[in-house]
Amino acid sequence: MNNVKCPNCGNENKNTNIRCEFCGTELNQSVKEDNFLNRDYSQENVKVINLETKKAKHIISIILIFILAPWFLLGFAFIGVSTYSKIYDNNKSKNYLETEGKLVSYDYQYDELYNGVYEYCVNDIIYRGSPNLLSNPSGFKQTITVKYNPNNPSEYVMDSGWNKSMFCGIIMVIVTLGIFILIKILLKKISNKDTITLSF
Repeated sequence: MNNVKCPNCGNENKNTNIRCEFCGTELNQSVKEDNFLNRDYSQENVKVINLETKKAKHIISIILIFILAPWFLLGFAFIGVSTYSKIYDNNKSKNYLETEGKLVSYDYQYDELYNGVYEYCVNDIIYRGSPNLLSNPSGFKQTITVKYNPNNPSEYVMDSGWNKSMFCGIIMVIVTLGIFILIKILLKKISNKDTITLSF
């Protein structure tokens, strides 16, 4: 049976003793300290960060949705409104005639945005109209195609510029989807690599 040496007086004690028989010093403390110093910590206090856990994926997906969803929906709104406007104008002007309109002035709307005012001539009578478009002055063409009702030339359809809005909407949707897919691919590649560990 191994004896325990007292850390205070150095005398040998039975390993069942709690205190030294000679000086009364607690013996268990010395055993605890010895075990602590000799303990193997190579596999302890290691935190493993797993990027492929369901919780991490769920949080990242929510963040992506909150950031990208508004832009995605706005792009779809541009596409929807521009498509509706284009269909409406085409149906309305199905039997209309065409002439040329010339930019003569600007109608100020708000926040430095304007609507161009165009003149077009039918049977020697001058008519004025504006496209359904708000822009700065440089956004308006000097001449524009005007479709008018031959029975009532004051009824007209001008190029409203919704083609630009549709183009912007398509770009926004594509870019948003591209960013979402790219981030997903990058996360998948990271998660497929060796597990990241932090040792303390």
